[in-house]
Amino acid sequence: MTKHEAKDLPRITVIGTGGTIASAAASADDFHNYSVTSTAKEILAAVPQIAELARIDIQQPINIESFRIDNAILLDIARAVASAVQDPQVDAAIVTHGTDTLEETAYFLNLVVPTDKPVVIVGAMRPANALSADGPLNLYNAILTATAPESASKGVLVVANGHVFGARDVMKRDTSSVDAFQANKYGILAEISGKSVQFLHRSERLHTRRSAFDIARLDRLPQVDILFDHPGAGSYLCEACVAAGSKALVVAGMGNGSLSPGMRKGATVARNAGVTVIRASRTGQGIVAPLRSDAELGLLVAGSLTPQKARILAAVGIANEIPHEDLQALFDTY
Repeated sequence: MTKHEAKDLPRITVIGTGGTIASAAASADDFHNYSVTSTAKEILAAVPQIAELARIDIQQPINIESFRIDNAILLDIARAVASAVQDPQVDAAIVTHGTDTLEETAYFLNLVVPTDKPVVIVGAMRPANALSADGPLNLYNAILTATAPESASKGVLVVANGHVFGARDVMKRDTSSVDAFQANKYGILAEISGKSVQFLHRSERLHTRRSAFDIARLDRLPQVDILFDHPGAGSYLCEACVAAGSKALVVAGMGNGSLSPGMRKGATVARNAGVTVIRASRTGQGIVAPLRSDAELGLLVAGSLTPQKARILAAVGIANEIPHEDLQALFDTY
């Protein structure tokens, strides 16, 4: 490739945050015991074919496992992405990220980064030195997706195992398989075949440029906790969260977000203390429908959002001072 040809390539900012994609284990057959050892620059250098697809700028705000990400770090990642795509010389942004909490970060960016430019998040299920490591191809496919004109205005995208998912509906559904990320009945947005990214669907929910939220107006996120309901659950977990200062609780309820008697009692305690309570489902799929008792208890429903996504949306809504009576509209439209 000539220098002239290289100048015509799209310009992409890659924001490295760590994760398995940047990790190494003591041996190639150890898929579970590893630590973050490489920078984004190093993992990109391991895939020289990327130079044929795009000009790359690299940022490395953090380099950690994604289970260490807290609200403050989440805000920093979003600011880095927003700053990158605001640059008129940048065509797209990619975040390399650990897979444990990738779906939360993806959805947060989907809500608060106002852009039509492609934003892609990518990770790996196997460390970089593992047998059949998936990181290099995932990274190559992420660059391929970010440079595809069809990726614009689709919201934040997640690339994994040859598939492109929407940030809202993607879920990590397996602890260790390279096919861990799925969207269940909501489906993939695109499939990658060779060097072709073939889009099949798009999300109709509000995101990125169409979202009312902007990271530029967010200084902090409130504490929102998830409680997993079960037969025989008590009210004490809700009470403890209220005492600890939680601003909202997402209950991963049974079936259609059904609450056990103990959790129902705890939800009442929380509502009486002014804490928002959202019913979600522990099933991982389906729409949590409103019940007559929700109005009586002052509860919200997560709709088709998983508990972890409902937590993110609740935090963003509360941080933007959306009153409780208007929060349900967010779950109906985002």
